[in-house]
Amino acid sequence: MMQKLSLLFSLVALIFLGACGATTTMVSAPPQFEADSYQPLRMNARRMEIIENWQMPIEAPYIGYLANPAPSNVVIDWASHVLMPAGGSGELVLDISRASLTRTKLARSAGLNSLITDEQESKIEAHIEARLIWLQPVGGFQGMIELSARHSVTIPESSTANELDIAVQEALLAAVNLLDTQAREEVAKIPNITVP
Repeated sequence: MMQKLSLLFSLVALIFLGACGATTTMVSAPPQFEADSYQPLRMNARRMEIIENWQMPIEAPYIGYLANPAPSNVVIDWASHVLMPAGGSGELVLDISRASLTRTKLARSAGLNSLITDEQESKIEAHIEARLIWLQPVGGFQGMIELSARHSVTIPESSTANELDIAVQEALLAAVNLLDTQAREEVAKIPNITVP
């Protein structure tokens, strides 16, 4: 009888210890930029030049160094894949004047409730500005498009480093999506800038 009681006690103890074990959580990887997911535009140009006129500051609130790849590299990859020269005598110039990521602390609410709740701690914002210039000497066509895209996300106080990386990538990718949409809308307004 004593053996059965001891065995039962051991079994119950193992069940309780097993239930107290650490739970495994799935750590999701930050989303990655994929230029192939964007449909190319066949531009009426023989070549494209990309000018990077933006140097990301290293001091706060700039956090572009957290993104992999860097924001300006994402814009360059997007442009290289989407704005595809397809012949003709024209030239395209993409002048990137801003490709930044910033992290801004948000104000906390006052009071006792703020001590026990998980409030939004920071705002992560991606901001892209560029100018697309198209010059076509044959026929005297030309066009200039000012592109600007911003997107922000907030993260709570309890965010892990992985959650911060995810928020940084989400903000950057959403800004590139906005840039892509705006570029397509503006390119459609300029006659002869694309070829069939």
